[in-house]
Amino acid sequence: MKIEQLLVLENDCDKLIILLNDCVESGASIGFIAPLEAGEAESYWRGVASDIAEGYHGLWVVRDGEFIVGAVQLRFCAKKNGRHRAEVEKLMVHTAFRQRGIARQLMMEIEQQEKAYQCTLLVLDTRSDDTASLLYRNAGYQEAGRIPQYAKSSAGDLDGTTFFYKII
Repeated sequence: MKIEQLLVLENDCDKLIILLNDCVESGASIGFIAPLEAGEAESYWRGVASDIAEGYHGLWVVRDGEFIVGAVQLRFCAKKNGRHRAEVEKLMVHTAFRQRGIARQLMMEIEQQEKAYQCTLLVLDTRSDDTASLLYRNAGYQEAGRIPQYAKSSAGDLDGTTFFYKII
């Protein structure tokens, strides 16, 4: 399996849709409510492609053959006073490929990429007490705080979120 940065999504949009659908259906807290509406995943990835073209977004994926099994995104701050930071977004691993270290590898990759983009601060948030919290803590991220009832889950519950940061 290999990590690569995608600069154009056109040839991989269907594969990214499969990954997104799998993660949302499995309960991942990545900003969507299951089930996804028709065209919602495609519309999302088209927006990401546009953001990448504008230079404020990065997308890294892990492939197993032609199948995309994991992805993570960075949103670079466009404000002049924030160009030293980026937000980690939508760390996803397909359910059939979890517990293999793919998420950890993706996080390590974006930290290396941050150096190339001259960023010194990464920020992210995740559902409070989610298994992802342990991954981020083990990767050296510090908890900045929690907000209760931050996001609605697919089950209709209001879940809290925890914000993390890491100085690179």
